[in-house]
Amino acid sequence: MLKLLLIILLFFKSISTFTKDFEENIKIIFGSCSNQNKTMKHWEHINSFNPHYLILLGDNVYGDFNTSLAENLKNAYSKLNKNKYFNKLRSNSIILPIWDDHDYGKNDGSKNWLYKDQSKTIFLDFFGISSNDKRRMRDGVYFSYIFGSRVKIKVLGLDARYFKDEFKKNKNINKKYISDNNLDKTILGEMQWKWLDSEIKDNYDILFVMSSIQVLAKDHGWEKWNNFPHERKRLLDLIDRNKKITIILSGDRHMGGFYKYNDNIYEVTSSSFNQKTFNSIEKDEYIIGEVITPNNFGFIEISNINKTINIELASGFYENRRVFRSLKINF
Repeated sequence: MLKLLLIILLFFKSISTFTKDFEENIKIIFGSCSNQNKTMKHWEHINSFNPHYLILLGDNVYGDFNTSLAENLKNAYSKLNKNKYFNKLRSNSIILPIWDDHDYGKNDGSKNWLYKDQSKTIFLDFFGISSNDKRRMRDGVYFSYIFGSRVKIKVLGLDARYFKDEFKKNKNINKKYISDNNLDKTILGEMQWKWLDSEIKDNYDILFVMSSIQVLAKDHGWEKWNNFPHERKRLLDLIDRNKKITIILSGDRHMGGFYKYNDNIYEVTSSSFNQKTFNSIEKDEYIIGEVITPNNFGFIEISNINKTINIELASGFYENRRVFRSLKINF
């Protein structure tokens, strides 16, 4: 009986500590590109941070497939589901996911992907999205989420696959895509744009925008919002009008970096968790410092006491993590 009472007391003490920690400091891990066929040490590392939220920016598994059975995608999620550290995160953290091309089912996939609805059902089922969630009732996997008591934080998860038109390909293999000024082409689609325009007008203190592909970077030749410059401008104008601290979180690139648009709008790209990275040098007018080439994940700590947002691109366990670069934003 005494042992049972001790267990109960320890349980409530841990809940109290978690609640107090959450009220004073909100901890968020974010990142992209986790290959289930490789060693997934990153999930163990991430667990050591005890994050309140895990933001997944796409390529959460690599499950490209080419039949309606989607067997490769199902098998990819099945392997991830067997990872005990990922399951511990599912138990102890709130997971906020979007997808990118390799969990959408097709490399660089667009709205023309034949089996996108099969991918969507598998995605929503894996992440335990309830039957009455709006994502079950409309096209795409975009969503909004709001949390925080002292500081109200809004998260907008964008779907840059389901409605996206084909990017214009380039013959130069080192610059796969080039800008396309066709105003009829879109990334978000009419329905998602209307939703975003409404959601962004909400009442909050800090905004996080999840985009699987980069928004601010303009100079590289891969998938990015600037392949449709009019769509990028529309998004940044919409965010900028709100005059709130906004941090865009993106993945996809197999490299990391910090970017700044103005005093209110930043972007942090975290890629990849464990997938191949590239030892390349990349310049961009919006980048802060240099790109980060080792495997990495993002760590955000929001201090409600000090009114600061501390962001790291890091690797390793909490106590001995390697920090590649950090950024501090006051709000």
